[in-house]
Amino acid sequence: MKRFVFALLTLCMLFSVLIPSPVRALDANPTLKIGLFYNLNALPAANLQNVTGYGAGYRFGWFDGSSRVFNEVFATGEITLTMLKDKPIYVGNGNVYYDTMPASSRFSIGPYHLEVSENYASAGDASSAADRVKSYGFSAFPAYVTGVYKVRVGQYMTLQDAEAARASVGNTLGAGVSVCGASKSCYTVTVTGTDRILFEFDNGGAGLGIMPVGNGSAPAQTWFKGYKYYGGFEYLRVNGNDLTVMNVVSMDQYLRGVIPYEMSPSWPIEALKAQALCAKAYALKNIGKHGASGFDLCNTTDCQVYYGTGSANATTDRAVDEVSGYCIMYNGRVAETFYHSSSGGYTEDVKNIWTTDLAYLKAVEDTYLVKTLPYSFSITPAELTRRLRDKGYALSADVTDLYVSRYSAVGNVLEVTVVLADGTKLKPFTGDRARTFLNISTDDATRIRSHRYTIGTVTGLFANDASMDKPIQEYYAIGSGGNVSSVGASSANLKIITGSGVETAQVTNKSFQIKGTGSGHNIGMSQWGAHAMAQKGFTYDQIIQFYFTGVRVERVE
Repeated sequence: MKRFVFALLTLCMLFSVLIPSPVRALDANPTLKIGLFYNLNALPAANLQNVTGYGAGYRFGWFDGSSRVFNEVFATGEITLTMLKDKPIYVGNGNVYYDTMPASSRFSIGPYHLEVSENYASAGDASSAADRVKSYGFSAFPAYVTGVYKVRVGQYMTLQDAEAARASVGNTLGAGVSVCGASKSCYTVTVTGTDRILFEFDNGGAGLGIMPVGNGSAPAQTWFKGYKYYGGFEYLRVNGNDLTVMNVVSMDQYLRGVIPYEMSPSWPIEALKAQALCAKAYALKNIGKHGASGFDLCNTTDCQVYYGTGSANATTDRAVDEVSGYCIMYNGRVAETFYHSSSGGYTEDVKNIWTTDLAYLKAVEDTYLVKTLPYSFSITPAELTRRLRDKGYALSADVTDLYVSRYSAVGNVLEVTVVLADGTKLKPFTGDRARTFLNISTDDATRIRSHRYTIGTVTGLFANDASMDKPIQEYYAIGSGGNVSSVGASSANLKIITGSGVETAQVTNKSFQIKGTGSGHNIGMSQWGAHAMAQKGFTYDQIIQFYFTGVRVERVE
């Protein structure tokens, strides 16, 4: 019997080694904080409007740090709100809010108030007390201050004005009052376009959370800066300054606001579902990327483009719904699922572009791709010299040569070399810099769009001027009588007429010709390739497994 038990235990241990453990439960629909305005773009004031309409209103409180559970402390039926930092605010025409006095303003909102000494147990009690204060002819509103409810009276632009009114107000109310305001952790909620304060929140540095009230089964939506958003909002005053504005949404709600901007809403649903899964995996892998600013992900291409629900349609929403609860996994972990517009023919090994090696991010021939997005442009040595210097590269002499010094096994550019007139070679531009080294945001026409390109040299005469980067066939002279005569091509200085007048353009005898296909970093899924595959009948999981070697689409919740 003992031998039997021992053999059974041994067999169980063997099976525990041979049979893989089930995938650990993963929350594929967590609550996310998405930064909308932050850092240098933080706002002195931020408006909201509940899409649901009259009487729907908002709830106020805060979101728990880890669980993101909303804790309500106050509510209103108003649908148009403006949140302010607790500083002097001026309101001009068109309800534009300023934190410095403009040339003209309609009214101002003061940060200083008189606070009644009594504490109240609930928002209802504080609101009733505020109403009693109003019966004396004062403006008053409830406030939630470090865990207790207070009543605050009036609004004053300066501390001195508040101090001057304190005794009179206290005597009228028959209650003790003290001056408060201009707190670095306080948020003031007003009715948009008015100086009416509804509520203040100052809870020991916690950000102000706001949740819209819906109407029926459809999730509530809110207008903010011309875009509609699901979920709630959170405001944070980093270092006591302007408002960082965040949208607080579930993963599925977030994806509904990503997919229509990262891929055309008119594309086949299987391509949209593949995009939704890639965007979801990216978000899961990058939760907390902007943690130093108080949120998880931003709304730009630094993370993923996110502008709420405005461009969503039934197809994009359906794509998100049909992959809800699923995720792209590799060996039991969420995969890094990068994507780009078009590979131009071949994707690339991630280690060749971003140095990190991942088994599932390997070069793939984009077999079904139709939209290769060809591009070409030329740039003269003088213009390249100026551009590199403008980007901060210290050049000991002008550029004389530019060439691809290394291609990958599948023909993508991995290294570019620049040669200067004194014989110096710059440190080669490798990896991602081989695509971005000469690009500037103000000139889309001369931008390397992918890693799939060639560099050739074109001989002839070229003007080394950004406005005239074209071969020169002949020069012409215009006489005093208006007669035009050819003077032939030469290497002499060329006079050109620009919007600034007559200028001299130096002439060179060569230009670098760059020809390529594709758009993006060439890593992971080619969106135009996914489009072509979906049109040919491939399903979203087949598209994913085509571009990401060895991954699986698994239900994880």
